[in-house]
Amino acid sequence: MSKQTKQLGSWGLVVALIGSLLGVVIPFVGILVLLGWIAVVVGYIKASDELGEPQIKSNVIKAVVSGILALVVFVAGGGAMAFSMASQMRGGDGMNMGAPVIVVMVAAWLMGVLASWFWYKANSHMAERTGINLFKTGGLLMFAGTILALIMIGGLVSLVGEILLIVAWFGVQEERGDVEVSQS
Repeated sequence: MSKQTKQLGSWGLVVALIGSLLGVVIPFVGILVLLGWIAVVVGYIKASDELGEPQIKSNVIKAVVSGILALVVFVAGGGAMAFSMASQMRGGDGMNMGAPVIVVMVAAWLMGVLASWFWYKANSHMAERTGINLFKTGGLLMFAGTILALIMIGGLVSLVGEILLIVAWFGVQEERGDVEVSQS
């Protein structure tokens, strides 16, 4: 794999991870997370081309689309929940999220699970082609973390998965530019 592809994948994940951790205490650090994940996606797409494994690219694109849809639905559901709660508080009715908001939030979670499944599949193909099983393990932990997000331990499981993916990317062998091709 080329040095550039390896750097996009590994350092993109490092930046995304640091941005996620700092985002808890520093406002507007989310841009680092976005930039990191863009680099990661480009890294996976380049790896797919370099490894001759189109399933990697296909699954990463499906994961990105599913993830964006999940985020949009989650934000819309959160907005609807906030609006509903504010309206109820003004009316003196107390706070009740209501079934439609819960359904929207569950739909967002299910889309997130689907996105992480595609992410796992992309990493499984990476493991097969590179021989680095940490790709598969990291992808599986991120998938499990998404499922476990409902019981609040999911973030920690996903964090471990992301760290394993960083280690996997750093373990990828780079192409050597100084290799001579024998002529017959």
